Amino acid sequence: MVSDETGNRACGICSIIERIRGGTFLDCVAELPRSWLTLGDAQFYRGYCVLLAKRHVTELHAMPRGEAHELLDEILAVGRTLAEVLKPLKLNYECLGNQEPHVHWHIFPRYLDDPMRFVPVWQRPEAERKVPLEYSVRAGLIAAIRSGLIRRIPTTRIG
Repeated sequence: MVSDETGNRACGICSIIERIRGGTFLDCVAELPRSWLTLGDAQFYRGYCVLLAKRHVTELHAMPRGEAHELLDEILAVGRTLAEVLKPLKLNYECLGNQEPHVHWHIFPRYLDDPMRFVPVWQRPEAERKVPLEYSVRAGLIAAIRSGLIRRIPTTRIG
């Protein structure tokens, strides 16, 4: 399903996008041509980000080919930026949509010191996934990722 840019009011991700546009979502890293990049609320992997398709689309294959390719280019740019800025051992990408049927990617930097680096991220016990960061640390992480992304995609806008 593909819909217009206004989105779906019942969709949790469309609600986040409305908050980003309204200036009330503080963890927005940047606005890209086809997506919004946000810092994940729980930082159980430092630098964990979520890339949200701007339009309410439930399946990647339902997007027009050109739009899908542009969105995939943005994912590549975000991955390259996270690799450059954070220096992780590996990046994991997930586009699931089972709980939130709106195309979005979870991008997890994985590090050498992670004792669970050989297992999928969601196998980490839920209690260990609730890792808050102080505001100043979050703001610094957002600024570093944003700066790297602006160098890579000059049309990047601050969310």
